[in-house]
Amino acid sequence: MSDSTRFALATGLALLALLAVPWIVRNDYYLHLFIVSLIFVVVALGLNLIVGYVGQLSLAHAAFFALGAYVSALLFLKLKWSMWIGLPAAALLTGIAAFALGWVILRVRGHRFVIITVAFSEIMKLVATNWVDLTRGFMGLPGLQIPALSLPGLGAIDVSSKERFYYVVLAAAALSFYLCYRIVRSSVGRAFVLVRENEVLAESLGISAFRYCMIAFVVGAALAGAAGALYGHYVGFVSPDLFNFSYITIMLIMVILGGKGTLIGPVLGAVLFTFLPELLRDAAHYRMLIFAVILVLATLFMPRGIIFPLVEHLVPRRWRTRHVRAA
Repeated sequence: MSDSTRFALATGLALLALLAVPWIVRNDYYLHLFIVSLIFVVVALGLNLIVGYVGQLSLAHAAFFALGAYVSALLFLKLKWSMWIGLPAAALLTGIAAFALGWVILRVRGHRFVIITVAFSEIMKLVATNWVDLTRGFMGLPGLQIPALSLPGLGAIDVSSKERFYYVVLAAAALSFYLCYRIVRSSVGRAFVLVRENEVLAESLGISAFRYCMIAFVVGAALAGAAGALYGHYVGFVSPDLFNFSYITIMLIMVILGGKGTLIGPVLGAVLFTFLPELLRDAAHYRMLIFAVILVLATLFMPRGIIFPLVEHLVPRRWRTRHVRAA
């Protein structure tokens, strides 16, 4: 059986399994985990563009996720905008915020870049905590809802139940995957990899490292903002806790252990590391320590991640080239 045939078969079976999840999983809690995992698939795909494809370690991704949640929540609660309008608005405004931040920080590299992204995250958390008139501070913003989805020819469809909202986030994850696939398979994706592997060589060939890092940074942040909006409306509440460092730790684990610089790795990482905490429920107090140790060890000894090498043989050879090779 050829690589392409194996991949097509595996993809078809995976799609059928994903479509059947609400019919197979009758436990509300496990269906909730599937929904959250698909939201984090969108987050991980965006972070992978930044960390995996252009090689910039951004610790601001959780802040973009939280910012998207707050933007959509405020539009819904203050201006009475539907979530379906707030969702693209959250992605757009988060992308604009990333562009403004990137204009400053993408001119520096190494530890300075990382420190500034941490500072940005802390500033955003302070704003969300202290601008009480707008955000209600630590009390957060409750009362978010999932409105009916109006489709041409079908009218208004109620998607507020877990079974139906699952398909909304599945569509969002699929669209995000397709967007990232189109980017990394294009000349932009080739420029990403060249910048990651040898920035000096890229500049000597007329490829602006700043420009392509900015593209990855903005697109990745916009995806995080959209995911944050979905998450906020799904759980019905947003608060400054979304800015906590634990979120970016989990996001990095999803990307790095899944297989940074690959398309399928972060997807598998997002699903696995959404469900993994359930296996560590008895060690809840040490969970983040365990994750941190796993992240450090994997970064040092398994730079291609843990998950992607296990399924690499299912991926067509053309997907294993420079577009998907880990940094």
